[in-house]
Amino acid sequence: MPRLSLYCHGLVAALSLVLLVSGCVRLPGPDTGISELHDQVEKRLLRDATLAFVRADYADAIALLHRFVRTHPHSSRTLEARWWLARSYRGAGNLPSAVEHFRVLANAPMPNPYRAEARVRVTRLEELLGKPSTGEPVNGILVSLTSPHLSDRVPVLADHHPIEGSVILLDIPCGHGRKGLRNRQPLSPRAMDPVVRQLHGRGAAVYLGVTLRCLGDVADVPHRTRAQWRDWEYVPSSSRSAPSGALRRSSYYSLGDTGYLEFLVGWLSQLRDLPLAGLVLRSEVPSGIDEGFSPLALAAFEREFEVHFDPVQILDEYGPRSEAWPDASVQLPAVFWKWAGWKARERLRTLRYLVDTLRVDLPHLQVGLEVQYHSVADPAYGLVHLAEDWVAIARSPFDVFLTTIDDTSPALPHAASQGMPAQPGRSAESMEEGAYPVFDMVRYLGKSDKVWAIVSSQTPQASSQSRRLPEGVVRVRDYRVVP
Repeated sequence: MPRLSLYCHGLVAALSLVLLVSGCVRLPGPDTGISELHDQVEKRLLRDATLAFVRADYADAIALLHRFVRTHPHSSRTLEARWWLARSYRGAGNLPSAVEHFRVLANAPMPNPYRAEARVRVTRLEELLGKPSTGEPVNGILVSLTSPHLSDRVPVLADHHPIEGSVILLDIPCGHGRKGLRNRQPLSPRAMDPVVRQLHGRGAAVYLGVTLRCLGDVADVPHRTRAQWRDWEYVPSSSRSAPSGALRRSSYYSLGDTGYLEFLVGWLSQLRDLPLAGLVLRSEVPSGIDEGFSPLALAAFEREFEVHFDPVQILDEYGPRSEAWPDASVQLPAVFWKWAGWKARERLRTLRYLVDTLRVDLPHLQVGLEVQYHSVADPAYGLVHLAEDWVAIARSPFDVFLTTIDDTSPALPHAASQGMPAQPGRSAESMEEGAYPVFDMVRYLGKSDKVWAIVSSQTPQASSQSRRLPEGVVRVRDYRVVP
């Protein structure tokens, strides 16, 4: 009898377990597992394709992206895949195929973050192919985002420069970040939203221009933190009795500061919520010959080269102190040449890190970099005075390169007077011509549409300068209004 009772209890428990499993507990169905598997496959395939694009393996990227579009036509990631496919064809030099896929994005029935930029690229590539364009000529307009007249200025620009199909570069000028947008709102991605959406709604490809060494002014952090982010600069002695100057905090921020770099990544990542076509890293205040001397930078330089470098002992009010060299045209101390090269490499390394990080969160954004035209005209001058190595920059993963050929730009100092070898084949007169570095940039890059040139809208020479530019270069008219 006890055995029978035990058997009955076991049977009841088994039946309860069957009912529980079949009715009360819902196990993952086969559809859920398949959906998760498909999602993982899509992510992996798209990631492999974008990595191939970043390393300029366009053939592999095209093959992977075609496979994605073909096998996942209804995926939410298909438009992103087609964006990378169009860009891969452009990178490979297959312009007709690039136009075809950009046009699909431009004419997509549903709104998408690639539409405005795709329209611009279709127009630009058709011009390069010599085909008639169905839209307005591509042009660029540079406007200050913090100008109090921005809301009034944009309609005026629309009368003379049709906004649809144009590139609009909204610039955050240095020294205006804490004043806010139109002197009312703090300058943040959220505050920019109405202006960006207004221009985007008119069919413009909107780019945001930021100078990284100034962007700390918009940070919502204590004053002490902002002070710790600042760079270090050399200041000559004001007294004749003191032979050397000193180092002090700069007015600008150091890209080598870890905390400041984290702020930049976080602030720029918020741009994902704006309908921007791209981001341009401007160089309104390039790192000069007297800047960049933070303790961390000096320590890193000394570790790499195993040489002591004291900028206070090297610099004076005229720059680096000269030394006797076998070559009379080169008079800078050897340690300073090493420092200049290291400083330019570190700056570019930081910029590349930012680009790679942003491409993860903002894959649809183009990223451009401003290059001082002096750096293209005389690379030695750019290396020492601007921390720019044009040859290395041109090989970096930037989508566009911006430079300024405004007649009001200062003429390039004579190379020999700066203790550097002059550019072979360049006369002093040709150094003062603002447009020829653009031809050099196009020649070196091999793609004219990767070059943007800011030209003045105020001087009568602007029109003639534009006609001298290579075909395909985007001409960005400077319509900034001084507040």
